[in-house]
Amino acid sequence: MKYSIDYQQLHAGHQRPSDNGDVVGVEFESESGFALIPNVGDFVHVPAMEGHVSVKGVVKTRLFSYTRVGEQLFCGINIVVEERDDINWGVLIKE
Repeated sequence: MKYSIDYQQLHAGHQRPSDNGDVVGVEFESESGFALIPNVGDFVHVPAMEGHVSVKGVVKTRLFSYTRVGEQLFCGINIVVEERDDINWGVLIKE
C-alpha cells in the first residue's frame, strides 16, 4: 500500500487549517500495511523542509482517505496539528 501524509497547521484562534501552503507532504510505501503516525493528542514538530513551512503543536484530527487504482491501494492521511500557546517544548525532551 502507498501512503501520503499531509500535515496541516491549525493556527490559534482559527476554525480551519491554513490553506496557504502550510502543508507538509510525506510519502512512503509499506508492504505490511503498518505506518507509524501520530495519534490525536500527540505533540508534533515537523521542521521546515523542501520548501514547506514548519508545523508544530498537538494533533487535533486525522482523516484517512482510501483509493484503489487497479490492484494498487492508496491511503491519503490528513493530520491537522493545532498551534497552542501552553506547550513548553523544552520540557518534552532533553536533547
